[in-house]
Amino acid sequence: MLDLDHLRIGIVGLGYVGLPLAAEFGKHFPTLGFDINDARIRELQAGCDSTLEVDRTTLQQAEQLHYSSDLRELAECNSIL
Repeated sequence: MLDLDHLRIGIVGLGYVGLPLAAEFGKHFPTLGFDINDARIRELQAGCDSTLEVDRTTLQQAEQLHYSSDLRELAECNSIL
């Protein structure tokens, strides 16, 4: 059984479903937002969502969310969506 104190969430795909989900989880739990598009990762790391799915304030509030296109980082997650 997962212990919430040790939960590490991985969200695969940062599009119209994945990014809002990652942002909400990232407000409460350590969360990895994974996408294969390096340009998308760079823009999100800069705090900008060109698709306008999530506003800048919501991204800033997701203090436990970080982004990567490195598959090895998903191995550190114990819950992947």
